[in-house]
Amino acid sequence: MKRPGYLTAALLSTWLGLSSAVVSAAPIELPSLGDTTSGIVSPQQEYELGQTYLKYLRSRTPTISDAETKDYLERLTYRLAEHSGIHDHRLSTMIIDSSALNAFAAPGGIIGVNTGLFFNANNEAQFAAVMAHELAHLSQRHYARNVEEAQRKSIPTAAAIIASVVLMATAGSDAGVAALSSTIAGIQSSSLRFSRQFEREADNLGIITLSRAGFDPNAMPEIFEEMNRSSRYQSRPPEFLLTHPVTDNRIADSRARAAQMPSGGTKGSVDYQLVRMRLFALSAENPAAFAKQLQNELQDGYTSAPDVTRYGLALASYLSKDYATAEKALNTLLEKHPNNLYMIMAKARLESAQGKHKEALARIDRALKVYLDNYPLMFTKAELQTESKDFTGARDTLQALSRSRPDDPDIWYYLAEAQGQAGDILGLHQSRAEFFFLSGNLDDAIKHLQYAKKLAGNNYALTARIEKKLSDVYAYRNKLKNN
Repeated sequence: MKRPGYLTAALLSTWLGLSSAVVSAAPIELPSLGDTTSGIVSPQQEYELGQTYLKYLRSRTPTISDAETKDYLERLTYRLAEHSGIHDHRLSTMIIDSSALNAFAAPGGIIGVNTGLFFNANNEAQFAAVMAHELAHLSQRHYARNVEEAQRKSIPTAAAIIASVVLMATAGSDAGVAALSSTIAGIQSSSLRFSRQFEREADNLGIITLSRAGFDPNAMPEIFEEMNRSSRYQSRPPEFLLTHPVTDNRIADSRARAAQMPSGGTKGSVDYQLVRMRLFALSAENPAAFAKQLQNELQDGYTSAPDVTRYGLALASYLSKDYATAEKALNTLLEKHPNNLYMIMAKARLESAQGKHKEALARIDRALKVYLDNYPLMFTKAELQTESKDFTGARDTLQALSRSRPDDPDIWYYLAEAQGQAGDILGLHQSRAEFFFLSGNLDDAIKHLQYAKKLAGNNYALTARIEKKLSDVYAYRNKLKNN
């Protein structure tokens, strides 16, 4: 979903240059190099910085709104965070719609991945290894320490460095790479050695996090080796390697570190493989051709995970409107895995597409009795209600989700659509204001709040709430302009 922009790169880089710390956390089994950055900015200021950075990215970057994929990433991130040494668990995740292999962490608990990481990490442990590495950058306050080091040496490029990283985070930005290259060229070699030390710290701490979270710590050197191999056949290395250079020595160090960890870690769950297959199907330019490929793999026995392949076949067939093939595949899967939510939701969507709206909603409602208020199930229910023309029901379901996920712009976007279809124009403007605010478009957020205020009429309680929101948005915009 491409979102309109408000924040400028210059404005953001200025604020980042002034307030660029990460939440302090005690290192796990690693020596502390010292940290004087806690006096630069408070944890709350840092959190606000991260939220502004997130709004900037949303305004400039196409993201994935798929509820099942977002939910998976959130669950994995919090699982790893419990073992990462991060003290402030107010984390925000985003999935960038790009096949380029990349992931990043930003001050304030922002974790982002490209869909390309799902495509390139063969198992969940490898995917988690990259995530654990990024979480280590946060727990060790590497961004803040980079800025602090630059300030100590009077290097006037700290803001430019971070601005370049912002550009690179937008999935394959040549402008960001060029800006970073020209900026780094002016920095002393000692600063570059300092950065390499941060990478070693993140590797070591990430391996510890992986092990404590129950994953095979050898996944860290494995994914690094995979990246190195793939880069040999590309004219340009993956984005991740441009910001996290991987050398043979670094791979050897990570392998030695992994060997010191307890054995018995897992390569990961089937959930990762299902989400990965889901993204392959959703991103396929020709779903019918992809379905044919998966059908051949099943028939010829070329797949090591037939249930995952069959799930992909069901999705691709559904997307190409081959409902008979999709139904056959899903019935086979549900006989073996009757409680698997990914398969339940896929079956419900298929039933809805076939006009079996009551059956589809009943299937989701049965699952919700077991998995109360589950985000992907609730979102799927709203989709099915919309397809069955129950716009009031879809609005109510999405309103419930907006209360549990108030910082998710996708929820507000679809809630506004449902409210419009249900004739709730006042609610539509309020929801659009929330969407635009979370997406960094403050001017449009203000416009929709002003529309909502006019429609509120003599409802003084509602008018007061809208005026309070307007005041907050104005104050936020002024804060940005004055920094």
